[in-house]
Formats: sequence, C-alpha cells, structure tokens
Amino acid sequence: GGLVVHTTIDLDKQRKARDAIASQLGDAGPSSALVTISPKNGYILAMASSGDYADSKFNLAAQGERQPGSSFKTMALMTALRNGVSPTGTRYTSVSPTRINDPRFGPPFEIKTYGGTSGGNMNLVEATIRSDNSVFIQLALDLGPDKVADTAVDMGIKREHVHGYPAESLGGLEEGVTPLEMATAYGTIASGGYRNRPTAITKVEFPNGKSELPRRWKVRRTKVFEDGMTYEATKILEQNIQRGTGTRAATGCPAAGKTGTTDRNTDAWFAGFTPRLATAVWVGYPNDRT
Repeated sequence: GGLVVHTTIDLDKQRKARDAIASQLGDAGPSSALVTISPKNGYILAMASSGDYADSKFNLAAQGERQPGSSFKTMALMTALRNGVSPTGTRYTSVSPTRINDPRFGPPFEIKTYGGTSGGNMNLVEATIRSDNSVFIQLALDLGPDKVADTAVDMGIKREHVHGYPAESLGGLEEGVTPLEMATAYGTIASGGYRNRPTAITKVEFPNGKSELPRRWKVRRTKVFEDGMTYEATKILEQNIQRGTGTRAATGCPAAGKTGTTDRNTDAWFAGFTPRLATAVWVGYPNDRT
C-alpha cells in the first residue's frame, strides 16, 4: 500500500541468530526459536526460528508456548528477593523425593530432583546454581505460589499463563510460555527492574510523507523491582554461568542466566542477559513431546 515500516530488528543480530540455529541443529531433528531484546527499551533486536513462516504461518518465537522448566525458578527467586528473603541466609534441606501435603493444592504429591538424589542443606544461591527442585518447591510454598505468579506477570509473563500453582515455580505451567515472554522477563532484571513492553516497530511512513507511531508500539517502561533486588538476582545468575548449569553460556562478556529442561528432555531452554541484551532460546519438537 505504499507504506514504509521501520522496525527494531538489527539485521546483523538477526543473521547471527539464524546462523546459530542452523549451525547447532542443522538437520538434527528438533526446532529452535530465539528472541533477543534490548533491556533499555524493549526493542526486539532479533527474532528467529528454524521453521519457515512462509510454510507454516506460525512464529515459534512469539507464538510457541512451551514448558519453561527450571528457567522459571528465576521468578521464584525474584519473589523471594522482593519479599526481603536473604538468598545467602535462607536455607532449606533438599530431599528427593520431597513429599508435599498441603490441602490448598489438592492431593499430596512428590517432587524429585533432576538427578534423583538429595542435595542436603543449602542456601538459595546454591539451590539456584544447582537448580534444586526440592528447595524451590519448599520456597514456593513458603512464599505463596500466588505471589510467584504475580511476580512472573510483573516480569512480562502473560497473566493467563500462570495460575498460582506450586509446580509453576519449577516451570510446570498448564500451557507454557513463549521465548518472547521469557526474553522480556529476563530483560526486566537486566534493566534494573523496569519491565518493557516488547515492540518491533518504530515508525510507519505514509505515501504522503507523514509518519505515525501508534500508541501500542511506543516504548512503555514500568518499574516493578527495586534496583537492589535485580542487583542481587544478577549476582546469583552470574554465578550460574560461571559454575552452575549455564557454563556453556560463558563467552567472556559479563552475563547472567538460567537453563531450563522439562521432564524427559522434551524442552530445553536458556534465558539470560548481558548489560545490553536479553535473550531466550528454546529447543524442542513443535508438534510432539519427543
């Protein structure tokens, strides 16, 4: 129609995102989706997936809702920090299986650690680095699963994706989340507690030379955490890259993040950030639970 649309996409980063997916997966079988945003303003700098949109008309990066696994433990960690819980001074004993018997959440259920072994007594920093399910389910029950859900929404997760269940702190959501939501959520930590509304368009020019930016595309930043809370979270998630489950993300640049793996390895995630970029990556099979 003669319109000129200016987007936020950085073509160099977009190319690198697609190259990374192709070089790591190739024809191996699973698909992948990646979103990178700027924590400064919510601009989407790269949004790539291994699927061809022209064939499927489905954007895995923005529409693919999958279980986030342990990458969602960061939401429980942020809930603890905003409620004044000391990450170094608060300790739990990891037992596998951990039996939960709380009438508020239905019949009793058991939570096992990833390796099936009890981790012993540890603080929240070590529990995050070890990604310990037993500690985080106990933490969620003490904080209140509804508060963890509220924190997730404040970080950028859609309200309809969280319901205040204990298992959500371990990434057990009813439907899942998208890479775009997870990049937005981790970007909230990177930005010092400001949640950005993600946007991909900066201006639309009409044939007569006039330009417009509708309200829904304008930068909108909302302060949801105090600086000290995100500072503490960043320190912990930095250690996770240095010596925890995220060591493969250590590139030499200051970075923080968290891995996520669901039952039977059907979904694999990494969500993290540097001072200038926040990225979420998902790998899995779009149409089944292989």
